[in-house]
Amino acid sequence: MAVVILAHNKKLSVKWLRFPVIGIEALDQAHQELLDQLNTFKALLSEGCDPAIAAERLRGLRTWFGHHFTDEERRMLMSGYPDTADHLAAHQKLITGLLLSTSFDPDGQEGFDLDALITWEAQHINRFDRPMAEYLLNRE
Repeated sequence: MAVVILAHNKKLSVKWLRFPVIGIEALDQAHQELLDQLNTFKALLSEGCDPAIAAERLRGLRTWFGHHFTDEERRMLMSGYPDTADHLAAHQKLITGLLLSTSFDPDGQEGFDLDALITWEAQHINRFDRPMAEYLLNRE
């Protein structure tokens, strides 16, 4: 059983230390794509990018999560996965919660916390995505 281990480099990047994570290629690729986006976003923020660009990236992340969550929901519902309700509730909490619902503020008074999103993603993969993948792979 693979464990998601993310190395967080405060300067620029987040990277996979162990891959694949859950064993379903499409979902592993999606998670890698997310980390690539987070790396790019973190690099932009560290370079002091324009707040309008940061806000656009944040909107892009919201859209990405929406598509990814729809794909996972479809897989869970089609398979009869027993933890679907809790998994979907975790998705909804991210979408409507503080991690993605606030606007980017370059002064840091309030707004988007990239480090919290990175932590959320690692915890979500371990808590929800790995058990889902095990269930789906065992049903094949």
